[in-house]
Amino acid sequence: MIKTNLGIWLAALAVVTFVGAQDAAADSREDRFEAKAREHLAELNITEADIQSLQIVLLRRKSDRAGPDIRGGEAWVRLNSCTGHVVVVMNRKAAFVRQTYTRGDCSVPGLSNY
Repeated sequence: MIKTNLGIWLAALAVVTFVGAQDAAADSREDRFEAKAREHLAELNITEADIQSLQIVLLRRKSDRAGPDIRGGEAWVRLNSCTGHVVVVMNRKAAFVRQTYTRGDCSVPGLSNY
């Protein structure tokens, strides 16, 4: 009986540790995407004072095929000066900025609006 309970306890501990490690990995990915997005926004002359909020969305693969779970990330940035968002689309590996555009009534010179 004691061995069975110990086995169950150890299995539960392993699951909690694995889930915690996954959460830490996801957090570090989000931090990398956020840092790259803030750097890109600065290049567009959007200052920290202009930013009302910034949310990172991890793009995950939709099928069961082999490959990485995370396909990339998007930063959805709400500005103080408009209703809408600036969207920064980044790849998975280096958080390379693939595309930047605006939504709603936001207007940034050089960016398309959808």
